[in-house]
Amino acid sequence: VRGTRAAFELAIAKVMQAPKDGLPEIGFSGRSNVGKSSLINALTVHHGLARTSKTPGRTQQLIFFNVAKRFRLVDFPGYG
Repeated sequence: VRGTRAAFELAIAKVMQAPKDGLPEIGFSGRSNVGKSSLINALTVHHGLARTSKTPGRTQQLIFFNVAKRFRLVDFPGYG
């Protein structure tokens, strides 16, 4: 992933709103405030691509990031 173009693509509240173009997707899920967004930023070497916060539970939608138009990284809301 390093050195490739990554960009915010879409934020959705319902799964049926997800892109349907068949690109592979890699999802990141886990407890609130464990660093899912920070991991996406580190993998893409793009500080601030996925917004981070010290407040747990800030991500409330599925956030899609397109990587070089070849696949997507998906940031899931935290739980717990």
